[in-house]
Amino acid sequence: MKRTLLSLAVCFCMLSPLASGALVDEFSFLKDLPAFVQYVDVVRNEGDYRKAEELRTGLPGIGLEKEKQTVLDIRAATLLSRLYTEVEPKDLNRSEELLKEAEQVLTALEKNSFFGLILEAEIDSIHYLINPRNLGKGISSNSKINKAYKQHPDQVYARLMKASSLLYAPSIAGGDVNKALQIYLEILRDGVSILSRWDTASLYSNIGVVSMKRGEWSTAKGYMDAAKALYRFDPTLDAYLKEVQAKL
Repeated sequence: MKRTLLSLAVCFCMLSPLASGALVDEFSFLKDLPAFVQYVDVVRNEGDYRKAEELRTGLPGIGLEKEKQTVLDIRAATLLSRLYTEVEPKDLNRSEELLKEAEQVLTALEKNSFFGLILEAEIDSIHYLINPRNLGKGISSNSKINKAYKQHPDQVYARLMKASSLLYAPSIAGGDVNKALQIYLEILRDGVSILSRWDTASLYSNIGVVSMKRGEWSTAKGYMDAAKALYRFDPTLDAYLKEVQAKL
């Protein structure tokens, strides 16, 4: 698997010369918290919302300082909120309840801080996922991502969010698959060593989607398989893989 990924990365890097730079990850403390790592595994590996609900109740008691606890609480809420949009049957009411909880906790963060911008962007993006007619939330999320990316260019998660906004937005709204690829490749080359397991899975998955959109089916499958090797539960990725496999 590692050899396959290295070969794919080399092929991509030959397509686009990228400026290097030192990247940091302000969210890195989360991967050092066993309780949160277990929680993510239940959400993204098992897709078990009942077990996740139980585990989430224990997260506030792990003794973090206030800002980090706030970040943890919001991340836990948004992860579970998104899960409720993916399981069958979906529970959009519970998803929205969790977003309201996250919005209440968000007020404890400085509004235009890195954490404040990124986490509010995530909340808004899930609102938009639940109701795509709510264009205000989509625009708000994109605006905050752009601001975080501009103000904190060394933050690897700001780059991930920016690349994803370019990948999934329609071209009329500023979407650009090739620009998204360029940012992903920067992260793959300069930032993958500091990423959490879950962000690494997202990186691989999204490069796979880029490859699919470019008609590079074998490369797409390689990256999507790499993402699935890290976390099994991903209905959206499963649908993409089915489409890719039909082209091979």
